[in-house]
Amino acid sequence: MATPAAADPVADIKAARAAYNAAIAARDAAGVRAALGEGYVGIAGTGGEAIIGADAMADYFARAFKTPGFLGFVRTPDVVTVAVPPLRAMERGHWSGGSLTGRFSGEYLAVWVPTPTGWKLRSETFVTLSNGAPGKP
Repeated sequence: MATPAAADPVADIKAARAAYNAAIAARDAAGVRAALGEGYVGIAGTGGEAIIGADAMADYFARAFKTPGFLGFVRTPDVVTVAVPPLRAMERGHWSGGSLTGRFSGEYLAVWVPTPTGWKLRSETFVTLSNGAPGKP
């Protein structure tokens, strides 16, 4: 697997996360898909359902973007640790989001892998720790 050309993988991963957050905020399913690598697996926070495949996650967001009252999600990295050699990286952080009918937040763990086009998400696991009242994420 090729490693990205840039010398700072932590900065590259944080930039990729920021681009993913921006795609969610812009309701851009193609932008969401661009952050995800082949073999992507996501585990949803509240119900624990598995979303298998990058296209399936992009479809999930495309449907969510059409939901009245959808406010989005923001994922904020707390720690990014890159393996030596840099064949994968772990990101741990906190997230918040929801809709006008409810706000959720929690923590997440993500695995990133280098590709010829930059770091891509291999997996994300979200844990909902707060299921609060309606509001803005």
